Amino acid sequence: MQKGWFRHFMSGFVSAFDITGGSFRHRSDYANGFERDREALAGDWRRVGDSLRWAMNQIDREAANGRRE
Repeated sequence: MQKGWFRHFMSGFVSAFDITGGSFRHRSDYANGFERDREALAGDWRRVGDSLRWAMNQIDREAANGRRE
């Protein structure tokens, strides 16, 4: 397995418990809780997409090197 997998795992694990949405920056700018929820969900899905992109790129790199684990 690639070095650094634990860092990625822990990042995902910790983000599961992040009930603030990962940011305190614009909290007073939101009109209501629905807007905060929307921003938090959008951030969650961005992180999911980033993780999937990373995994697909890792598979492509391993395939290009002729390596399978």
